[in-house]
Amino acid sequence: MAGHEPPDFQPPQDPRFKFLSLDHALPSLEHGYWLAAVNDKMIKLAAAWTYAKSAWNPQYVMKLDWDDLVSSRLVDWLVSAEDEAGYLIKHGWIWRSGGRLFIQRTEQFDRVCGSCLIIRGDLADQTGPFLTEVEGAMLDEAGSRFAAGDHYSLLPGAGTGTLLLNDCHQRYAAQFAYLGHRLATVPFHAAVCRLGHGNNAGIQSRAETARMFLGRIRRTRMLTPSLRKEFMLG
Repeated sequence: MAGHEPPDFQPPQDPRFKFLSLDHALPSLEHGYWLAAVNDKMIKLAAAWTYAKSAWNPQYVMKLDWDDLVSSRLVDWLVSAEDEAGYLIKHGWIWRSGGRLFIQRTEQFDRVCGSCLIIRGDLADQTGPFLTEVEGAMLDEAGSRFAAGDHYSLLPGAGTGTLLLNDCHQRYAAQFAYLGHRLATVPFHAAVCRLGHGNNAGIQSRAETARMFLGRIRRTRMLTPSLRKEFMLG
């Protein structure tokens, strides 16, 4: 875990846990809050990854936003899984923080939440044309038009970045393919995208159509005790 402020809970006394206190200047808001937030996230992620490599030499690394949650089954499953280059979490949950009764299931978790990618450690620092306007890369007019119409392919004119240090979660499969690897899928609902706690920039709100409303109802499930336990939903 990396951040400017320590967590508001007592960290576990476990050698596998480390909080890195960072003091870098917060990125400028000149080009908007979203870009500044992404740049700050990448700085913290880079610091955490540098420490993890030196301290633990991890077999896999996962990008996880502070407000999202992962299944208590995920690590044990990963240990027993085949040695794939990476895994994408497509099946997950969307939960409004504090909700006591309901949770939404989604089969497109990777499209709505960045906490969806597990990368094999030896590939995390490999580079390619992975940086887009999301991270502040400057695209020409053709590249910007391509980005607006295609959310899953690599972009012409994209900047060079590493597989780990970019925030284009809808383009992860294309990034792995560029490096000659297949991106496998975690076969169960393995993560929760947590909304509504007042300090996240997750799924952007928009006017809800009747079709969207019916789809949301269809995906809604009861928040069972087993789900609460699996994800430690408070």
